[in-house]
Amino acid sequence: MTIWKYPLIMLMCLLLAGCAVLLSKQEYVQINQTVSKKYVFSGVEYSIPERADVRKIVILGTGKVQNFDVYFRNEKHEWKFVKEIQRAIEFPFEIMLVAETDAIKIAQRSTVGRGRIDTIQIYTVVEKKVNKTLE
Repeated sequence: MTIWKYPLIMLMCLLLAGCAVLLSKQEYVQINQTVSKKYVFSGVEYSIPERADVRKIVILGTGKVQNFDVYFRNEKHEWKFVKEIQRAIEFPFEIMLVAETDAIKIAQRSTVGRGRIDTIQIYTVVEKKVNKTLE
């Protein structure tokens, strides 16, 4: 029985930590930095002045677009693939990601469809404690 004593205690601690995470609610908050737009050969780069913990981007535009890829820039200034969009989308369109970045790139593979991407909104999360009141 003493062999299982310490692994069981560790398992209980992990379960309690997991429950604490479940009790905290995450809320998306738009990053309060100016998003600048730069046209490059491979697409359009949307950047912010400082690196941030990005959890969601919202693509804004008009009409419907399709056939584009989304990338983020890592700390080594390399572009990392996030998502490929093949089907026609309507705006606003949300993409969830987890990245520490200062730039998002949208590379459109073809110009099929009657629409255009105007800008993006960049979001992070803040944790909010859930208050439960006993009645």
